[in-house]
Formats: sequence, C-alpha cells, structure tokens
Amino acid sequence: MKQRRITIKDVAHEAGVSVATASEALNGKGRVAPATRQNVIDTAARLGYSANRLAKNLNAGRTGSLVLAVSPLSTQSPSPGIQPEWDVEYYFRVLSGASAHAFKRGFLLSMLPSSESSRNFLSAADGLIVVDPSQDDPLVSAAAAIGIACATIGRNWDDLSWVDNDFSAGTMTALSHLSEIQPAHPALFLSETSSSYVRDELAAYLDWCSEAGLDPVILRSPGPRVDEAEPVITAALADPDRRFDAVVTTLDTLAHATERSAQALGLDVPGDLQILSLADSRYLDYGLQRPITALDLDPVRLGEIAVELLLDTLDGTAERRRELVPTTLTVRNSTRTPE
Repeated sequence: MKQRRITIKDVAHEAGVSVATASEALNGKGRVAPATRQNVIDTAARLGYSANRLAKNLNAGRTGSLVLAVSPLSTQSPSPGIQPEWDVEYYFRVLSGASAHAFKRGFLLSMLPSSESSRNFLSAADGLIVVDPSQDDPLVSAAAAIGIACATIGRNWDDLSWVDNDFSAGTMTALSHLSEIQPAHPALFLSETSSSYVRDELAAYLDWCSEAGLDPVILRSPGPRVDEAEPVITAALADPDRRFDAVVTTLDTLAHATERSAQALGLDVPGDLQILSLADSRYLDYGLQRPITALDLDPVRLGEIAVELLLDTLDGTAERRRELVPTTLTVRNSTRTPE
C-alpha cells in the first residue's frame, strides 16, 4: 500500500501551529518567533516533509527559476573565446552565495552568459540578478522589456533594488595602508570604467591623490584577463621614467598580472613595488611568490542579499531597497607593514 504523502497541514498539526505559520516558518518569511520557526523546521524534518516546489510555483504562475548574469559592458574583452566572467573568481563566489540562498527559498538559480543571444532565455525565468550593471545596461533593459523582476549587485541607474559594497571607503582604507610605513605614490590599474564600483574606486583614488598632492597615474588594460593585462603592466613597470612605486588594481586578475610582471622584471615586492587588489580571491593568497594584500568584498553575502531583494520584488512586498556590505582589508606580503 502506497504511503500517504506528508503535507504542510500534518506539519502544522504536529507542531501545534497554524498552516500559515508553518508555511512562513519553512519559507523563512513572516514574523515567526525563532523558537517557533525552529520547532516547525524540526517537526518537518522528523516527519519527512518535503514541499512540492513545482506545484507551488505553478500555482503562483512561476517557473521557480532565477538567473544571474554579469553585465556585458563590465566584462568586455577584445580576445575571442572564453567569456571573461568565467576568469574572475568574484563572480563565482557571488553565484555560490546566490544559488545556495535561492535554493533555500525554493528556487533554482543559474548563471547566464553575458552574450546577446543568451537574453532569449530570460523569459523562462521569474527574475534576473545583474552583476556590475552599467548605465543603460542592456540586461536591465531586456528584463524590463519582457516584464520580469530584476535586482542588481552594484548600483543601477534604474528604479531597481541593489546591494553593493562601500567602495569609496574601501579604496581610501587601501590607499592609506600603502603609506603606513612611508609615503607611497600608487598607480590605479583598471580595465573598464562603466561599472559603478570602478567609478567609485576611481573617484576615491583621484580624491586621495589630490589630498596627498600627487599626480594620478592611471593604467588601463584592454580586458580583465591576466594575459590581456600583463603586457600593459610590464611596459609600465619597465618604463625608466616610472612615477609610481605601488599598484592598486580593481580586479584580482590585474593584481595577478602585476605580480607576475614584477617578478619577471626582477622587482622586489614590496621593497621596490607594493601591490594591492581592491577585490580578493584565493589566487592572490596561493600560487604566487608574494601573496597579495586585498579587499574582501564578501561576495557570498552580496549574492544572498541580492536574492532576497529579487524575491521581495517578485512578491511585491517591499519598495526599492539599497543595501551596503562593508569591506575588510586582508593584509599579506605584497605591502609594507610595521615590524
């Protein structure tokens, strides 16, 4: 004889709460007391309750699918082949946080390539998270055109919820660290200026140089990949008239390229050149001769919050929100520190 499927009503009855309270507790919604929520969760686990997510989404007119994509303008690269976002660990960590949190909320989240043809798949999703949006972003425009919910990681220029880091404060902290032992003249190494985070970092860098009485030195890579950045930074470091003794990069890949070039040219890091990345990754801590000091942007948390913002938009339960996640500086061997 086939065993009867455990329902939400069974869980509610066993836990001694209403069906509505049981549903809110299991879905992480509503104002349910922590002890009550845990009781419902434990009861559901003991009874072997598994929510029928497909039926729930179909009843709500949803597919249960969310997508995350990196703005195509923030990852533009002249090199054919590999999508640049696959080479940046930050995006994978954002995806990890977002997909795990979406799953807890009953949704499956996948990463959409930034190519134009991939936008045809947006209509199959309930909502879209755009990472590092630009002004007049094509992905944001595509979501608006087909009428799906959208939130962004990074400030947007539209009436959408977003979560971001305080890049202005983080950049100032990083630049101040470089001059803790003796005054430094840092260059800023970037690959694009369309994203809000790069604009914030650039503005903070220019302000810092102005306050320090230094001429800004801005280096630009044609793309975000290590192989694209290395020729640019090698030429700059080898220039006999070089005016900088430190390099601050907007991406971990640019910091990686800088460390490789410095080693190839026989420069001592941090004696001859300090290197600091405004985005951390495990590649900066392992596999390099000098682990690189970097800002931790907490990308997993950014992904989690972005999912919450998107689902609030999807449910129509909240007005537009703006969330800031603080950064922390992880000091390693590529910068000078007090002995």
